[in-house]
Amino acid sequence: MLSSVLDVFRLRQYFNVITRLREVGQGIRADAGLLSDARRALVTLPFDRAEPVERHPFPPMSRDAVDGLAGRRVALIATGGSGALASVVGAARAFEEAGVAPSVISLCSGSALFGFPIAAGVPSDEVAEFCIGLRPSDYVDVNWPALARLLPSAARGFGGVIQGDRLEATYRRFLGDRTLGDLAIPAYAPLWNVEANRVDYVGPRTHPDMPVARAVHMAVALPLFVQPAALDGLYWCDGGIVDIFPVRPVLELEPPSAAAVAINGFYPPRFAGEDATGWQDQSWSILRVASQVRTCQQVELARANLASLEQAMPTVMIEPVSYEMVRGVGFYRQFLSTRDWPGFMAEGRVHTHRALCRLGRMMEPEGAGPTSGQ
Repeated sequence: MLSSVLDVFRLRQYFNVITRLREVGQGIRADAGLLSDARRALVTLPFDRAEPVERHPFPPMSRDAVDGLAGRRVALIATGGSGALASVVGAARAFEEAGVAPSVISLCSGSALFGFPIAAGVPSDEVAEFCIGLRPSDYVDVNWPALARLLPSAARGFGGVIQGDRLEATYRRFLGDRTLGDLAIPAYAPLWNVEANRVDYVGPRTHPDMPVARAVHMAVALPLFVQPAALDGLYWCDGGIVDIFPVRPVLELEPPSAAAVAINGFYPPRFAGEDATGWQDQSWSILRVASQVRTCQQVELARANLASLEQAMPTVMIEPVSYEMVRGVGFYRQFLSTRDWPGFMAEGRVHTHRALCRLGRMMEPEGAGPTSGQ
C-alpha cells in the first residue's frame, strides 16, 4: 500500500487534485457566475429563460481569394479548450471566404464539437447557428443514478458526472448517420485508452465506419467530467489529456499539406508555460507550482509537435481567444454556456483571415522562406 501511494508517477495525480481544488476555489470566489452556469446546466427551473444570443456571428459572405494559396493544400489544426474552440467555426468561415478548403482538420477535445460538423461539409454559418443554439439540456445528461450510488458502491465503475449520450444524440440529429469515412474533409481527433494507456486517432483512415456523432462524443469524454466511451471492448477518453495539439494526422495519416493554420485555445501563446518566478518566496510554495507539475509533460509535447509542424511546412499559429478565458474554471464555464461562442467565432474568422494572408505571402515564390509562428 505504501509503495503504491508513494509511486513517483502518481505525483502528477496529486498535483492535479491540488491544482483543480485551488482553481475551483479561486474561481468561485472571483466569479459566482460559475455556480449559476453549473446550476442552469444541471437543473432547469421554471423561471429560467434562455439568454438571447446572436446566432449569426459572421458578416455576409465576401469571397476574397488569397494570392499564393490557390490550389495549395492547407491544413487546419486545433487544440482543445472547451467552448473557446468555437473559433474553429470562424476559421472555417475565413477558409470559405478565401476560396480554400482545408486539406485535413486535426481536432482535439472541445474543438471536435465544432470541427467535425465543418469536416462533414456543413457550411460555417449553419454550424454556427447550430452550435450557438445549443442549450445545456441538449448535451448535459448528468448520471444521477451513478452519483447516488457513488458512496455505497465505493465509486465502482464511475468515470464521469456527465454520460455523454445526450450530446451524441444531439449531433446525430444534426449530422444524421454520416460516418468518418463520409467526411467531405478528412478530420481526426485523439483518444486515450484507459486499459492500455495509449493514444489512438479516430478519423477516415483509422475508423471509417464510426458515426461522426460518436466521434464527437468520444473526443470530449474528459475523465471525471464526461464518462469514458466504449469502443472495441475497451474504454476511451479525450486524448487531449495526453496530446493537446495533435499534428500526427497532418504529418502522417493524410497526404502532405503545403501549409498549416494552427489554433491554440488552451495554453498561453505558442504553448508558453505560466510564469512561476518567485514561487519559493510565497506562502504555500508547493501549491504555487502544482500547475507546473500537472501540465509540464502535456505542454512540452505540444511544443515539440509545433516544432515538427513548422519544420515540415509553413505554419501560422493564432490565439483567437485569450488564455484567461479558458484558464482554470473558465474551461468549464465555456462548456456550460454558449453566451461567448459568437464572439469566439467572430475572432476566429478575423485571426484566420490574417493567417491565410500571411501564409499566402510566405507561399509566393519571391516570399517563400523559413516557417514561422505567430
